[in-house]
Amino acid sequence: ANDVLIAPLEKFRKDQIGAAKDGKKKFDKESEKYYSILEKHLNLSSRKKEAHLQEADTQIDKERQNFYEASLEYVIKVQEVQEKKKFEFVEPLLAFLQGLFTFYHEGYELAQEFAPYKQQLQYNLQNTRNNFESTRQEVERLMQRMKSAPQDYKPPGQWTMEGYLYVQEKRPLGFAWIKHYCTYEKATKTFSMTLCEPKSGGKLN
Repeated sequence: ANDVLIAPLEKFRKDQIGAAKDGKKKFDKESEKYYSILEKHLNLSSRKKEAHLQEADTQIDKERQNFYEASLEYVIKVQEVQEKKKFEFVEPLLAFLQGLFTFYHEGYELAQEFAPYKQQLQYNLQNTRNNFESTRQEVERLMQRMKSAPQDYKPPGQWTMEGYLYVQEKRPLGFAWIKHYCTYEKATKTFSMTLCEPKSGGKLN
């Protein structure tokens, strides 16, 4: 923004408006000198010598010429500034807007390119949420089943601990809960798992 918009406007202010201000100062100075000489000339007495009057005429002609030149230069500079600002103000603004449009257009194209990945991500997130809900419900059912019939999961035996454990395994079309019979012997710190008949859980694509 600084290089495209601010810097050109600052350059215009310094080069063009600054030059016009300098022209205004020169014009004011020459105007003051000319009006002062003109006033003195008007107050000259006609009784002055011819040579003195001719000298006064020469001096006022010279100051009038300087005044006219300063006036013309100032008018031309003001007109130049008025005309230049019509395009030197607009061109940087247009370039700045073009840069913005290019930036947003590229952002739009990037967003369009990313759209399929975003949709897939949303789909995966929804599946993950559904898997969580299904898994939570299955775990709660298993917990209630174990609470209502603990003897089914703790058969008597020689092991320190024994029982059934459901392990979730991934499948091509979702997942399944696989039932295992587990035993643990504290004395030997031996843990074993024996696969039982698989029990299907909620399947999600």
